[in-house]
Amino acid sequence: MSILNNPYKGDYDHFPEVDKKGRFRDRFFYKGDIYVLPYDETEKKKTYLPCILFGVGMFASLIVQGLVNQTSSRTLWVVLPYFIQFLPVLFFLIGIMEYVGATPRMTREQYDKGVGRMHFCGIAVIVLAVVSAICDVIYLIIRHGQYDVVRELTYLVLHVPVIVVACLFAGYYNRKFSGISVQKLD
Repeated sequence: MSILNNPYKGDYDHFPEVDKKGRFRDRFFYKGDIYVLPYDETEKKKTYLPCILFGVGMFASLIVQGLVNQTSSRTLWVVLPYFIQFLPVLFFLIGIMEYVGATPRMTREQYDKGVGRMHFCGIAVIVLAVVSAICDVIYLIIRHGQYDVVRELTYLVLHVPVIVVACLFAGYYNRKFSGISVQKLD
């Protein structure tokens, strides 16, 4: 049993061949699914900027939200969901870089690390922003009257831009990437 798990090992196969010097070599080739974008390379390049803007928008919204110095920022169970939101946003930005390096005909690995990563990170940002908002509401209920109301409500309202930007990306994803077709290689 292997300690490392490679989910893409079944997507490749090999056959032995003899090179010019008479040595046996393994020639590897891809035999997995191909994910085909519903447009060509020039149209794909037009999707780079919106994806980058959505990623930067989510990141900037989180930074602005963190600039509020509210009383609940000294409570671990309120701050932790806020900080965890940065992980899917950073992975979203990494997914954009992977997507830029891929072709309109992607292997499963390229799809998972590019378009798939952006999709699931967008969902994760929405879920974590809602969890963070719920934690802040619970804090407001528990500590009733022991905090600066304006700052706490400002922090709570600043969850909305993060969720809105992630939802706008979801709509963009549905328009641009929902037509991806999967071709089986035999």
